[in-house]
Amino acid sequence: MIKIEKWIKPSLILTVLFVLSRVLPSGAVDPWGVFIPKKMAAMVFALTLIQFSGALILQRMGAQLGAILTGFLGGLISSTATTASLAKQGKLAPQSPAATREVLTFLAATIAMHAEGIAILLFGSGEIHPSILVLFIGPIMVAGFLIFLNAKKSSEKSLETPEGKFDLLPVLKLSIFIIAILAISKGLQNIFGHRGILVLTFLVSLFEIHGSFIANIQLHDAGTFDVRMLGNLATLSIAASYLSKQFLVYTLGSRELNIQTWKCTLSLSISLLVSWLAFSLFG
Repeated sequence: MIKIEKWIKPSLILTVLFVLSRVLPSGAVDPWGVFIPKKMAAMVFALTLIQFSGALILQRMGAQLGAILTGFLGGLISSTATTASLAKQGKLAPQSPAATREVLTFLAATIAMHAEGIAILLFGSGEIHPSILVLFIGPIMVAGFLIFLNAKKSSEKSLETPEGKFDLLPVLKLSIFIIAILAISKGLQNIFGHRGILVLTFLVSLFEIHGSFIANIQLHDAGTFDVRMLGNLATLSIAASYLSKQFLVYTLGSRELNIQTWKCTLSLSISLLVSWLAFSLFG
């Protein structure tokens, strides 16, 4: 049962963020034309709304969706942290021979990461060509199919689900992180051109892709590069995220879990490559 009083404060925070996203200045306030308060507020509102909705759904659904909900809702906050957590759990619970629970969490967190990327693109700019969404659809479909296959293999009847919890701190940290990325990206672009942005995007996305997504959208809207370059940067971000998450499983998880997630990562990488080729040819 949902406790209404528990959600009053988060609801007020969402309301304030929504109002700020409507009333803040819509023009750039920095000399480089990158930081737009209204657009940044809309981004933070979107991220907060996603986390709030995820926590509320988890509280309502309980343990029915088990590991899948754990991965998806954790991935909305931080897919990297969720992957590290599931890898450690898999290491501590070697009695699960097929590591099915952890694989389901891994795949659900991956879907959440892509879904949040789509939300950021849709909320972040009205100038994005729809073809860029192709980059996300392929991997989401593949991850969903892999979840279906692994769920069929699972013999577990009930899975423990953590308590739904709303926490604004990760969103605030991400917002500060985004501002820093914007400043560094612009500096690297001025010094090294587009190659500087490519390098920074890859390095940042090894930890979390949301910050690089938002920063690159801001740079695109400021006229730094076109939609094709933005699509290439988004692809690079996703690929770097796949690499880092697999490395986390390799270093923190069990051998069986590593084998299972490598298969998933390979399938996701192939789907990303196909999606990128479609974007490049028809975008």
